[in-house]
Amino acid sequence: METVQTGVLVVGGGLNGLASALFLAQQGVDVHLVERNETTAVLLRAAGVSARTMELLHGVGLEPEIREKGLRLVPGKHWVEDHSSPALLPRAILGAKRVADIGEGSAFVMEEGTVEVEGASPQEPVWCGQDKIEPMMIREAEARGAKIHFNTEFVSYEQDEDGVTAVVRDNATGVERRVRARYLIAADGVASPIREGLGIKRTGNGTMGHVLSVLFAADLDSVVNGRRFLICYLLNQASGLLHRFDDTRWVFGLFWEPEQHGDGEVSKERALEYVRTATGLADLPIDVQLVTKWRLAHEVAETYRAGRVFLVGDSAHVHPPAGGYGANSGMQDAHNLAWKIAAVLKGWAGESLLDSYEAERHPVGAATAHQAYLRQETRTNGDGGHPELRNSTVISTGYRYHSAAFVGSEAGEALETELRIDGRPGLRVPHSWLEQDGRRISTVELAVDSFVLLAGERGQSWVDAATAVADGLGIPLKAYRVAPDAELTDKEGSWLGHSGITAEGAVLVRPDGFVGYRSAGPVVDAAAELKAALSTITARA
Repeated sequence: METVQTGVLVVGGGLNGLASALFLAQQGVDVHLVERNETTAVLLRAAGVSARTMELLHGVGLEPEIREKGLRLVPGKHWVEDHSSPALLPRAILGAKRVADIGEGSAFVMEEGTVEVEGASPQEPVWCGQDKIEPMMIREAEARGAKIHFNTEFVSYEQDEDGVTAVVRDNATGVERRVRARYLIAADGVASPIREGLGIKRTGNGTMGHVLSVLFAADLDSVVNGRRFLICYLLNQASGLLHRFDDTRWVFGLFWEPEQHGDGEVSKERALEYVRTATGLADLPIDVQLVTKWRLAHEVAETYRAGRVFLVGDSAHVHPPAGGYGANSGMQDAHNLAWKIAAVLKGWAGESLLDSYEAERHPVGAATAHQAYLRQETRTNGDGGHPELRNSTVISTGYRYHSAAFVGSEAGEALETELRIDGRPGLRVPHSWLEQDGRRISTVELAVDSFVLLAGERGQSWVDAATAVADGLGIPLKAYRVAPDAELTDKEGSWLGHSGITAEGAVLVRPDGFVGYRSAGPVVDAAAELKAALSTITARA
């Protein structure tokens, strides 16, 4: 049997698995991915791409293409405009008894407003389904050297002190091969055989219901009179949610109980009946193209790591769809883990840095799943806002880490009650527009595959020390002084206020864009401070 050597084996070729492969390849890691299905997703499921996730995708060069192929999300108040641009999708969550209510103006608005707090990010959220994004991710991951194998079954694995030995099978030929990897990432979905095999339990509210998703083509635009919306909850004897798939097709998700409809597959004819009942459109031509079933649940794995195996995405946490946090949270799992694995494999970080993946992502994952649960309950029960609900930007971008991979991070809730991205260690670096070589660049865009130190105008000692210390430790780092006569200039004059430092201070940003260390002002020995900080963050002895 052939044996293939690699740094990381990723199991699962959905958004979270592909994100893992892409971000690892971005960091220069040799990665193999296996997926049992023959193709990427064909049904629009994860569609709302948050501003934070767009920041990550900007880092791998995908942001312009996603923006071109997706729809820009705008405040929901615009949903009532009959002739809004087809490139815009209002963030309006509607409720109605039938589709015609929308066109007649009798639908009611359940939620509306901005998706993200203005100015918190250099990016805007986009509505672009995984059916479009996944092929882009494959292309970019393979261009960076990742080996992506669809129609390939993950058969078994064993782990030891040095790595993981797996057996995978090509479903087309039946040929099996061994894959020897240092680490294994389980992005194998909600059911996750890998997680189950490890005996990792889950907590949460469990199954909240079942959904039958029906993809169909119909001229609903003529019924809604051109009014655009994000989602409409149809509340009748066939209750469910309706949203756009593309220019001519829609997806209806029917809330149903499988035991009431038989355990077998639902025919297209039966699905058509559900769609007609829910929409109230008895005569409009409707072409049902695809029918799938899935479980609506709220579950979080008790641990995200077992030895050399890491859980990412749905294998670690499954959310109700309200809020659209599931896939975004999973891709942020992948991004958090990728640079840490790369650092360990390249030898400039200690093995214990990998412990910070669970320490950071588990509290955020559990809190995000809880927010999705509260939103789902609020929407389906119609009982108004819950006092524990957090602002969407806090959830998607303003979440807070606390682990040994920071110097000075604060213990506390992963999701604070108010948005405060203010330069504290444990938070994503504050967004400020700077200028570099005549082009506009965000502070968020600077840390992609290395540490970045940003010093104030009178912080040259920090820059000199950072360069020397990083070279001595073998850690990739770029250091800048933000000043009128420096490579980075702050023409808007916002950086010091956003970051919480003076002209003599500095922030050290990790390769995932999170502030790892901050000094508000000068110190006696900048080199000693930075050596200690970098050694702590990278788990060096």
